[in-house]
Amino acid sequence: MINLQGLDLNLLRTLNVLLSENNVTRAAQRLNLSQPSVSVQLARLREIFADPLLLPGPRGMQPTARADELRGPLRDALLALTRHRLYAQRENNRDNRR
Repeated sequence: MINLQGLDLNLLRTLNVLLSENNVTRAAQRLNLSQPSVSVQLARLREIFADPLLLPGPRGMQPTARADELRGPLRDALLALTRHRLYAQRENNRDNRR
């Protein structure tokens, strides 16, 4: 079972980039974070999802089956949140012009 208690959107964003890059250092660069901070976030994600999520492989990190299952829903959820935020910003800007 997933423990969502310590979950925040920044962790989900980090997981999304980690799954895209399969490399902690490159993910850190994309997120403008240090490699150690992304490693700490990956450790928190592993606790939350009770899964290693990414394991060392011959060419960077390899996603676990659980990480592969999360990839699509995670991407969809982040996209939906981004769209909602953009919509809210447009509405806020329209209200401020009135």
